[in-house]
Amino acid sequence: MPTRYPDIMPHRDNGVVAERQLERLMACLPEREAALSDLAAEVTDWAALLTSAQQHGLEDYLFRRLTRTGVPLPDVIREHFRLLQAHKAAWTLQLTAQMDRILDALQSAGIAAVPLKGPLLGERLYGADGFRSSSDLDVLVPYQQVHPALAAVAALGYQTDAATLEKALAGDHNIALDNISPPLELHFHLFRRFGVTLQAEDFLARAVPYRTQRGRLIQVLAPEDEFLFLCVHAAAHSFARLAWLFDLKLLLHRHPAFDWETLCRRMHDWQVTTAVIFACELLRQRLRVETPLLACLTPGRRRWLHFNQRLFDQAMRRYNRPRRSLGAKLGFFLAAHLYQSSLHDRWPSRLRFLGLTVLRTLQRRQLAPGEA
Repeated sequence: MPTRYPDIMPHRDNGVVAERQLERLMACLPEREAALSDLAAEVTDWAALLTSAQQHGLEDYLFRRLTRTGVPLPDVIREHFRLLQAHKAAWTLQLTAQMDRILDALQSAGIAAVPLKGPLLGERLYGADGFRSSSDLDVLVPYQQVHPALAAVAALGYQTDAATLEKALAGDHNIALDNISPPLELHFHLFRRFGVTLQAEDFLARAVPYRTQRGRLIQVLAPEDEFLFLCVHAAAHSFARLAWLFDLKLLLHRHPAFDWETLCRRMHDWQVTTAVIFACELLRQRLRVETPLLACLTPGRRRWLHFNQRLFDQAMRRYNRPRRSLGAKLGFFLAAHLYQSSLHDRWPSRLRFLGLTVLRTLQRRQLAPGEA
C-alpha cells in the first residue's frame, strides 16, 4: 500500500490485542480520564501496549495520563517510559528551536509561512499533557516564493539540487530538505494527492494568529483548514498511525465551536470529500468520536463510505498475510490500489490513478504525489 510507514499499518496481526487496548485507552482521553483506571486493569501485557503506543506516536501522552491518574505500572515499564520521555523531550526541544530559526529566516526574507504538524501542533493540542511525535519539520510557503524561501533556509544549512527541485515542483507538494537534522519539508502546496492540489495561497490567506509558549506570534492554519489537512494527510498514508486520528480528536476538543458547515464547503470545493469522510469514519470507529459530518451523509455517500471500508479492510487483511506467491502479491496490489483510488472524489481521477499505477509499476517507478 502506498505509505511511508509500511511497518506500522493498522490491524497488524502481531499487535492486534495491544492495538485494540491502545484504542480503548485513547478513546477516553482527554475528556474521560477517570475511566483510565478501569481500562488499564484489563491490560495484561504492558510491554506490548508500550510498543504499540510507540509505533503510533502516543506513548508520551498516554503514559503521562496513566501516571497522573495513579494507575500502577510495572517498574520496568515505568523506567522504560522515563527513558523514552527524556529522549522525546530532548528531540522536541531541538525541533522547536530549529522551527524558530526557520521562521526567523523566512520572516526576515518577507515570506509568509505557516508551520504544519510537528512540535507546534503538539504544543497547541497536547499542551502540557505530552509531546507529539514528529520526525521532521513542515512549513508552508507560497508557491511563488519557493526560490526565495529556499535561499532563506540555505543559511541554516538546508540544501537541494536543481534536478530535485524541478521534479518536486512538477509533481509534488513539498521539497524534502534532509541533508541536515532535523529534516525540513518545505511545502509550496498544502497537499497534492487524490487527483487534486490544495494550493497554498488560499490556506495562507485564512491563517490565524497564535502566540507560542515562548511568546512568539506566528500564523497557523484556521481550525477547519487544519482539520481538512490532517484528514487528507492521514488518508494519503493509509491511517498508519493512530496519533493522526488522535490529533483530529484533540483539534475538535480544543475548538468546541468548530464550524462544520465551513469544513463541508471547503472539502467539497477542493474535491477531497471522500477522504475527509472516511477519516471521520475511522475516527468514530477507533476513537469513538462522533462528528456531524457522518450524521448528514446522503444515501449515495453512505454507500460509498461502506465501499471504502470494505476495500480498506481487504487491503489490511492482505497486508497482514504472507505474500510469497505471485497470486498473494497481485491480490494485495489490487486491493491496496483500489482502496486508494476509492478515496478520489471523481471517477476520471480514480481511473487515471489506476491507469498510472499500472504504467508506473511496469516502468518500475513510484507514483508522484501529483499522480496519486
